[in-house]
This record gives sequence, C-alpha cells and structure tokens, in this order.
Amino acid sequence: MRELCGRVTRSGAVLVGAVAAAAWWLFGLPAAAGVAGGGAIALVNFGWLARDLARAVALVAEGRAGLARVGRIGLRQIVTLGALGALVAQGWAHPVAVGVGLATLPPVLLVQGLLQARAEG
Repeated sequence: MRELCGRVTRSGAVLVGAVAAAAWWLFGLPAAAGVAGGGAIALVNFGWLARDLARAVALVAEGRAGLARVGRIGLRQIVTLGALGALVAQGWAHPVAVGVGLATLPPVLLVQGLLQARAEG
C-alpha cells in the first residue's frame, strides 16, 4: 500500500505540474495556481487518507479501535474543504482550474493501480 501511495504521489505531482504549466501558458497565472493548488490538495488528501486507513485497519486488527481513534478521518475532510475554500475565496485561483487540479488524481490512481495489478498478476 505504501509503495502504491508513493507512486501515485510522484506521478500525480508530475501530471499536476504539466497541467499547471499548460494552464499558465494558455490561460494565465490564476488558472495555473488553481490547477497546482487543487492538485496539491488532492495529493495531500490522498496520502493522508491512505495513512489514516492503514492506521484504522491496524487498530481494528489489534482490537483497539474506538470512535475517537478512528475519528481522525473527519478531521481530514474539514482540513481539505477548508483549504479548497481558502484557495477559491481568496481569489488566488480560478475555481474551474481548481476542479481540473482535483480531477488529476483519479486517472493517476487508476493507471497506477492497474500497473500494480499487472505486475502482481
């Protein structure tokens, strides 16, 4: 799981950088900031989710799971939505570009998952 998370983060960062550079060239700085910000938030959120999921699975396996121990997942949502809101509300980034940045994670995750499945199968 950790290996997949690292590959998704690295390849996602490359894709976000390429899309942000194209957005800057085509639409200007607010578009590039939106793509970069949205992509960075998506990648950080994914890494945080993977770490919290691994921690929750370990706690359940040890029989120490409680709502307070597993409740950090809700904190992740609050931080993520707050970061997205701040990015758009401050006017640093175009909202559509933020959506484009967020949308870079699913294809990267899909491709990396398929590559891992192919390597294991």
